[in-house]
Amino acid sequence: MTEKIRIYLSDWQYNAGVVGLYNILDHAGDEVRIGDQYIEIDIEMLENFEEKYFNYFIETYEKVTDYHKIMNKLNILINLDDEQRLKIYEKNLNDINKILKRPPYEEIRKRIFDNQSNFKNVNKAILEKIKKELEKERNKILKKECIGHYNQRKRTSREPNAIIDKYINTNMLHIKKTCNEVKEYLEKDKSNFELDCFICGNKINNFGKGLSFLLNTFFDTNRKLSHIWNFSIDIEICPICKFVYYCVPAGFVTVYGKGLFINSNRSLQDLIKTNTTARMEALGILRSENEFSTYKILMNAINKQSRQNLHHELQDVQVIRYDDGKYRFNILSKDVLKVIRESEEEISSLMNIYYKIKQKTKWEYFNVYDNLMANILNNYNMFTLIHKLLIFKIAESDMIVTNYHMGHVMNLNIININYLKGVENMDKVKENRELVSKARKYGYYLRQKYLDRDPEADKNRIRGISYRLLNALKTRNSEMFMHNIITSYMYIGEIIPKNITLALENEEMLGIIGYAFVTGLNGGDYKDENNDNGGENDEN
Repeated sequence: MTEKIRIYLSDWQYNAGVVGLYNILDHAGDEVRIGDQYIEIDIEMLENFEEKYFNYFIETYEKVTDYHKIMNKLNILINLDDEQRLKIYEKNLNDINKILKRPPYEEIRKRIFDNQSNFKNVNKAILEKIKKELEKERNKILKKECIGHYNQRKRTSREPNAIIDKYINTNMLHIKKTCNEVKEYLEKDKSNFELDCFICGNKINNFGKGLSFLLNTFFDTNRKLSHIWNFSIDIEICPICKFVYYCVPAGFVTVYGKGLFINSNRSLQDLIKTNTTARMEALGILRSENEFSTYKILMNAINKQSRQNLHHELQDVQVIRYDDGKYRFNILSKDVLKVIRESEEEISSLMNIYYKIKQKTKWEYFNVYDNLMANILNNYNMFTLIHKLLIFKIAESDMIVTNYHMGHVMNLNIININYLKGVENMDKVKENRELVSKARKYGYYLRQKYLDRDPEADKNRIRGISYRLLNALKTRNSEMFMHNIITSYMYIGEIIPKNITLALENEEMLGIIGYAFVTGLNGGDYKDENNDNGGENDEN
């Protein structure tokens, strides 16, 4: 009978390895048995596992590699006529030149250009030769790209878009050797082994390098014995756990150097489905590096799984993101997940909006959706983000470019109400949503009264009022806010709507009403045939 290996879920990193192992074997066509909290594989599946391992990365991530990019550019230049080629030649050629200078392409560059660095005056024949050489070396190049290269001295990756070297020290990646160690370990008599595996508790008989190969979560025991009590190594793992940890890069979704793993471990089936959805989201609609967002992938994956599991009670979910050489951890609590579910439409409307700020000679790009999701994941309300967007929109500075309108800001207000209700236990969410809508109308009709008196009011007077109101809101000063409201309504000779006075109740109500009012004051398209002031003056 074929010997089987059963591997149980554990902590987040080990779980990523379990999911990665399943992904690799499933991609290779092997049948993996999935239990509630474990997977079970046949020992024969370890045959040619190294080939299966790299084939998974090559075939899954080819479309986001430099190889795919350079082949596309070569095809564009080769298939154009001479007149068309001249128009886009230089930029594409420079991109090709940059890619060929990178480590996976160095050998091909040397063969074609006889070790010369000059890349000018490249004609169609040379481009075809480059393409032919790349096609010949496809798997070798893609393997190098996916592995990357971990610089031991600088403790950084030389290839920013590589995958494996973000999680594993590639100098210590020995897959074939570890597979043989697993087979030998299973055949050994372990009755006399005195040590325990640090992860699974299996018996082992000696200390080695432990978890030194894991980046950003462990340390090199050959160099950093000072990290260990009494300078004595007491952490070691069995070959099976080492084998699982080698699969961690396959468990994460990694694109453009950013990784994501959703540790939704209600069951192994749920864990695999959620992360498979995330991978399909990331690779299904490829975006440019600037537009790529792990937050979008995360939210789309969670929303899809939520819709498929509506009969399940919401549970806390651990989210691990790899970015800028570090792991970043968040817990999506049941309350936060409920906020996301209830605000799905409003959140989706913010996906492609941004603002840019000029820093010296360069523009710095900020995605509003990413800022929003960072606030939600870190349990912050939206008042600061709303304030910033209003300031930028009102400023009309040459140093700031905004790609959003007041409707987007209004959606942030609605998301904020759902958040305050779900996380900070603020009640009366339905009434508050209606109050936000009314407050925006009050601001809009006040704006119209000012414009009726002075068509140029939008340039100075309205902007001045907005800045004073925003200053009061930023400092949570309800008296200053109401003072400016009173003087504004005195100027137009109108009665203050009763609902605005609710801003005096507490800081949350001040923010909810105040920011909605300023949003309306700076734009909107409300029409009310019955009353020009929003239909509220008759309440007083």
